[in-house]
Parts: sequence; C-alpha cells; structure tokens
Amino acid sequence: MHALVFAAGRGTRLRPYTDRTPKPLLEIAGEPMLVRTLRSVVDAGVDEIVIVVGYRATDVIDTVGTSIDGVPIGYASQDVRQGLAHAVCTAFEDGYELASPGEIDRSNDGSTDVVTVNGDNVFDSDCDLSKLVDRHREPDVDGTLLLDRVARNEAETTARCVLAEDGTVRSLESSIGEPEPGYIAGGVQTHDARTLFEACRAVERGDSGEYELADALERLIADGRRYVGVELEGWHLNVNTPADLERARRYFGADDSTR
Repeated sequence: MHALVFAAGRGTRLRPYTDRTPKPLLEIAGEPMLVRTLRSVVDAGVDEIVIVVGYRATDVIDTVGTSIDGVPIGYASQDVRQGLAHAVCTAFEDGYELASPGEIDRSNDGSTDVVTVNGDNVFDSDCDLSKLVDRHREPDVDGTLLLDRVARNEAETTARCVLAEDGTVRSLESSIGEPEPGYIAGGVQTHDARTLFEACRAVERGDSGEYELADALERLIADGRRYVGVELEGWHLNVNTPADLERARRYFGADDSTR
C-alpha cells in the first residue's frame, strides 16, 4: 500500500499563522502538523509515501526529508494548485518524482493500492488508520472512506455519504434539508491507484474552479466500484482555520485525563 499525502496548499484560511510558516509546518505540541500526520500514515502499515507539495515546497521537503520511521518519502510538485483530483493527476504524471532518485520502484503498473490523506488532518493515537487498509484488502472491497459523524446542522451544509446497511457507500450528495445526523468523508480514503488516476483524469472543473477529488469518487461509485465507510475510534481534526489549530494544540497539549 502506497500513501499519497496532499500538502500543497497555501493555507490562506489559517492566516496570520501561515504568513511566515507553510501550513504543513505549523506546529502542534512541538511537532510540525504534517510530520504528525505522516506518523499516523506510517502506523497504518504503508510501504512508501509520496507527498504532493506546492507552496514553499522547499521548506516542506527540507523539514520532512526522504524518510520517516524507516518508510521512504518521495515528492511530486503541484506548482499550479487546482484541487485534489488535479493533485492526484500531477503525482502520477510526475512519476511520483523522488527526492532521492531510485529509492522507490515507480512502475505505475496499476497493481498498487493507495491511501490518500489530506495533510492537514491530525489524528490521536487511538485513531488507527490501519483499519481502513485492512478493510480495503477484503476481496469484495474496492476502496474505503474514513467517516465522520456530523450533527444535523453540519449535514445540511456538507456533502453527505449515503450508506447501505452493510456500510457500502451508495452516493455522495448534498444533504440540504436532511432531518437526521449523517456521515461525511473525513479526509482519508483507500483506492486502486490506477483506477483512481483514471477517474481523476476524467473529472471536469467544478463550480469552485478546481478539479475535485469528491467528483472522482462519485464517478467511481456510480461506475459500480464498492467503497465502504469506516468509522474509527479516537480523535481527529481537519485543521483549516485558526480556531481549528488552537483546538488541536489544546487537545495534544492536554493530559489524557482531560480529553
């Protein structure tokens, strides 16, 4: 299992914190946010990691380096940032360009599975991403999504995962007017690598002006690929705003007894 970690964004919503520091390198409990994310990815049992970098890429590469806990790291450069589906295409078309050439075999023969992770997610030690990898390896599963349970007011304004009783994701849809709490995708997914690339390459530019990974996922589900939702124990957070950053810093700075 490869890992593809998205860390190219400028982090404009996190200003003023990102005026001098790239978003992935903002510290939480004395460690860059991206490094914390990578350790969670390593704990999931991946063989190698590729990080998609963009804004102040050199700072990120110099800080993270070419391996973490014995797992090799390569880089792909998304110089023009046009969404996560575009980031996937950039990584594949870049050949998963390595910081140290020859360190990782890049045959791209379509046989390798990949876990995609938003690099601005942080996870505590109880949030075990290996459960997504294990579920992905079941014979009747094509991919998995980390699920977040959300309250009714959040579900009304967010694309919602509609699930069958066995956890199969039936669709991703707007839930405006939905009376019940629901689930949304939590920023970690597993895929067949080649199928993901082909779906991302076919995505059209969305209303946001970007090529959205969610649109590629909808295409895969509509084409009959079986994705299942996985809800994990533990705590994780997508850090997008100063309030999110302060919340994460409070959480990881607290004793376990206060969480």
